[in-house]
Amino acid sequence: MSANTGANTLGRGDSVTSPMTSDRTRYEPGTLGAATLRGRRPPQQSLAWSRMKRGAARQGVLFIGIAVILAAGGIAYDVAGGVNPLSSALFWGPLALALGLAAALVRELSRNTVTSLSSLGKHRGYAVLGAAPELTDRALRQLPPDQRTPLGCVAFQPASNFATAFRDLQSAMTEDRFVSFIGALPDEGATTAALCTAVAAQQQGRSVVIVDCDIRRRSLTKSFGRNPDYGVLELCEQPDAWREVVEEEEETGLHFLAAARPRNPWRSIIGSPGFGALIRNLRSEYDLVVLDCPPALASAEGPVVAAMADKCVLVTAWDRTKLNSVRSAMRAVQRRQGLRTGVYVNRVPPQFRFGRLRPD
Repeated sequence: MSANTGANTLGRGDSVTSPMTSDRTRYEPGTLGAATLRGRRPPQQSLAWSRMKRGAARQGVLFIGIAVILAAGGIAYDVAGGVNPLSSALFWGPLALALGLAAALVRELSRNTVTSLSSLGKHRGYAVLGAAPELTDRALRQLPPDQRTPLGCVAFQPASNFATAFRDLQSAMTEDRFVSFIGALPDEGATTAALCTAVAAQQQGRSVVIVDCDIRRRSLTKSFGRNPDYGVLELCEQPDAWREVVEEEEETGLHFLAAARPRNPWRSIIGSPGFGALIRNLRSEYDLVVLDCPPALASAEGPVVAAMADKCVLVTAWDRTKLNSVRSAMRAVQRRQGLRTGVYVNRVPPQFRFGRLRPD
């Protein structure tokens, strides 16, 4: 996706004030300006090289463990049989390293995760809606301490690559009024993607409401710092009273319906006949209704709720979500005929190109 660094060339006497925040300057006179930072950016890395480094970090413990155990065991066995320790080490050392490396390579290559847009779109046949860069600590440090969150980055750094990625995503769904976001498994960024897309749409002048449909985990509700006694599930019993329950995020003005603390573990949105009426009421009032759904492969409720929307976005995490999980989640969601689906990839390392992304 197209990303805009948003950095303007600065003279030595210029300074940039962070929009919608305090008067804190991002570049003080006499320090590195944006043009200098652009000139000193590290060269972009290839996908293969980046994955190799991440794989080495991920499988390093396995490699070292197998090599040490095998070498130590072989040398101890030989020494007990009267073999010279140095001769034994010269034999078992290279063998242990080779076997440890082979085991690490097999484990890494068998992960078969999302690391390419083309593998999803061209070869798998999925509609790829784009990708978002990983939100690094370096990017968060440019925000005030109380705003160092994905929501704060989208709201107060609209020119950043992270914010631009979600602004482009919502631009791709300007004709959609009812969109659901779902991940294959927990902690793959579906809640963050739903929230950031809703805020981006709000910034573009659309009236938006986001609904926390994951009444078990309540990730969206917790991201707003809420813990209400009355939420979406209770509202299904009185769907016409939604105006009394909807809340507004202080900084962005985004409207949201939170999920209350669960009282009965057996109750669900699927079994609540008033949920459909609630959605109809919201659609008549807002330009865009966004649903944050439970993970597709961790709950039978998630795919059913996600399939109620006009468009479903399956959110995946770069180099974490397995392609088998993507296929299974797509099959679960696409049981409803006519549902338009797409895949969105997030947490892409910013050191290299991915699609049309550019580094920070």
